[in-house]
Amino acid sequence: MAVTPLVAIIGRPNVGKSSLFNRLVGARQAITHETAGTTRDANYGSLTWNGHHFLLADTAGMQKSDHGVLETAVQDQIDEISQIADLLVVVIDAGVMITKEDQLAARQALKSGKPVILAINKIDTARTGLVDAPEQLGISPIIETSAIHGRGTGDLLDAITDKIEAAPEPPEENIITLALLGRPNVGKSSLLNALAGKQQAIVSERAGTTRDVGSIDVTYHGQTIRILDTAGLRRRGKIEGGIEKYSSLRTLSAIARADIAAVVMDAEEMSVAGDQHIAGSVVEAGKGLILVVNKWDAVEKETGTQERFTRHLVNDFAFAHWAPLVYTSATQGLNVTRLFELVRQIATTRAQTVPTTQLNKLVEKMVAKQPPAGLKNRHPKVKYVTQTGTNPPTFTFFSSYPDMIHFSYERYLENGLREAFDFSGTPIKLEFRGKRS
Repeated sequence: MAVTPLVAIIGRPNVGKSSLFNRLVGARQAITHETAGTTRDANYGSLTWNGHHFLLADTAGMQKSDHGVLETAVQDQIDEISQIADLLVVVIDAGVMITKEDQLAARQALKSGKPVILAINKIDTARTGLVDAPEQLGISPIIETSAIHGRGTGDLLDAITDKIEAAPEPPEENIITLALLGRPNVGKSSLLNALAGKQQAIVSERAGTTRDVGSIDVTYHGQTIRILDTAGLRRRGKIEGGIEKYSSLRTLSAIARADIAAVVMDAEEMSVAGDQHIAGSVVEAGKGLILVVNKWDAVEKETGTQERFTRHLVNDFAFAHWAPLVYTSATQGLNVTRLFELVRQIATTRAQTVPTTQLNKLVEKMVAKQPPAGLKNRHPKVKYVTQTGTNPPTFTFFSSYPDMIHFSYERYLENGLREAFDFSGTPIKLEFRGKRS
């Protein structure tokens, strides 16, 4: 299977990288997926242009510290993305003089040895003409773009596809993709080996979308499950409050490709901020989620040990209370088969559709029992609901004053849906629109 190229957008803040990213992933081609992470490290989108299918990454803006010194994280970020990207797009602002941050981005991109393109963005808002002498950055080709109006984006995509290998859009396959995510040394590799070796024959080994995300295909009861193996997330330093911040470039790539993610934790050091952060990224991406406590054999147990651990985890992962929790030992083979069963169950749950009649009967009862709150003469009234998507299950509610629906009422409706229908293992999405005509 051909490797899908990765193209990264880099540059300082406020040059329009995210706007350009959004414009490109929506450009006249079907979007395979778009995943945004909970951190500001990177967003991933997938698109096809002129027969070339590739992943596009939008990275965080590069900026100086309060002391005017470029932060170490700036170079770390460029180095990190340069290692796994096939092409770099450096973005600058057409209406602003070239800055030191622009020069740094250009130097680091060229230093990577990867093909580089310079995008001069915001050409529609440059009041004093385009930036002088962009050639000084030493990058060619140079493409002028307007992310807001779409000018030059086709030329940019042409330039990108000229410099990367052709990779066709992956065909639809009856494959469930599972990503193993987690911090270093939690036993992901051991768990992967257990998953691959305990069941029926491995169909194939193949390279992943990025060079450090590999995958194997395992057949379980006639169902092919593709397991993505990711490296342990490296610490990027600490932010306020001592919470560890991890690079999410590789993780987001794996989440973007997966249907379901298993967040693997060490039973002897579990539920740290990093674990919750990874799980939050999965939830935000709308993917299925399994919480895995590995190395359970290493924990000294007494009466009530597992119940105590479970209470602790349920509290820490309250934002994903619907995610199944599994205690495993990769070395002992404990509950390895259970993971396969959960993957198949969650995949079925994510694809299910609920008849509109049943939905409306349920919601009518819920609204009658507890109507949404309003203000003075403005009271939201839920008129109609229908399922408008799967993977994840998505429900659209038509209501008067939809903007007044409080998040607590959304949670009330979601809990009602979960009690009536089986949505374990997957987030569900609720959308609110004006009254249905």
